Amino acid sequence: MDWSSLPADLLLAVFARLPRDADRARFRAVCAGWGAAAASWRPRPWLVGSRTDRFGRGAAMSSFWLSRRSHGGGGLVPFAAAVPAGLEFLSSSSHGYLALSDPMATPKAVALVNPITGRRIRLPPIGFFKRWHDVATVVLSADPETADEWAAVAVGFPTNCLAYYSSAAGAWTPLGFSAAGYAGVEHFRGRFYVAFKSQLCVCDVEATVPAVIPLEQLIDDDDGGGENVDTGRRVVETHLVECDGELLLVSVHDNLERNPEDTTIFGDDDDHDGSSSSSSDSGDGRVVEVLRVEWVAGGAVRLVRQEDLCSRALFLGRNRAFALSPEEFPACRANCVYLVDQQGHPDGRVRVFDMNADERWEPEEAAVVARNYARRDETIYPPDDGRRDAQSAGWARRGWFFPKY
Repeated sequence: MDWSSLPADLLLAVFARLPRDADRARFRAVCAGWGAAAASWRPRPWLVGSRTDRFGRGAAMSSFWLSRRSHGGGGLVPFAAAVPAGLEFLSSSSHGYLALSDPMATPKAVALVNPITGRRIRLPPIGFFKRWHDVATVVLSADPETADEWAAVAVGFPTNCLAYYSSAAGAWTPLGFSAAGYAGVEHFRGRFYVAFKSQLCVCDVEATVPAVIPLEQLIDDDDGGGENVDTGRRVVETHLVECDGELLLVSVHDNLERNPEDTTIFGDDDDHDGSSSSSSDSGDGRVVEVLRVEWVAGGAVRLVRQEDLCSRALFLGRNRAFALSPEEFPACRANCVYLVDQQGHPDGRVRVFDMNADERWEPEEAAVVARNYARRDETIYPPDDGRRDAQSAGWARRGWFFPKY
């Protein structure tokens, strides 16, 4: 029997029923026909993190599938990801890699690990990061497995310090940037970009002294122009996301009047033993503002407010932010933002922001609500890991991850 000539639908059915990701990686490597059949399988986003207790002790890795439900934003289903023992989670990177580190090593060194294939890339320590700096994000320019040369930018937290790595040089170089808070990084059209609050910058890594250069922002007075409005609300974090060939700047604000239409969803289909609270009771309102970067002649940019996500879903957290189409990846909902909230705080949760306007609103009302109120959101807690008090399970580091098979 010629195993390479099996029907694609049969191969896909076998592939989907394989119990381990390592088996799926081997399946794709059998031959071109099997690899092509596996390519049509749509994986689900993961939520990955290092779990601690309320006192920050321990760093046990845990992982969850995002599952689709008939109601609400979804659920989190636990599974055992193939992550090397003894390493702790730093960030989810791009091109199917996790950024991990040895908690006992000083200074901190980053290891890129593909949990599907098992490939591991050890990077040198970032010697100029202070001891208390936490590596919050690592973004790659290309897949190290296939690219002859590639680069990476790492973000330190809580005071942002940026480091640039070149595979050709094999060393980290500091980038001239420092600001308190959470900055977003993305590799877009061959260049690294950094955003903090509403400021977009480009990383000039070819200069004698690599630096982060702010881009000029144009502001128009008419309704169709750029947006650079200071609402006076604190920006909790900023993300950059490539979405359908566009670059989006996403800011998360707090100190908002709450929209009362909030619900709480637990992480699995069974009863939840731990306590929970509605996001509307916690006094930590959030609103997500999405701005599209419009490129203008002369190297300037204009930020244009987006009232919806064009049927995409955004995944923000301690990770390289990414966008998915629910038509291709049915585990997520259209026009929603999946935000891992309270980064660095022991009590972690996922908040799902619905960017769709309420059908009861007139267009003018919808625009006002979008600017001044938190969108309708739901909260997803990771399922209890066996302890009676689910709120005692800390999540000091957590982020979304999209696997590459």
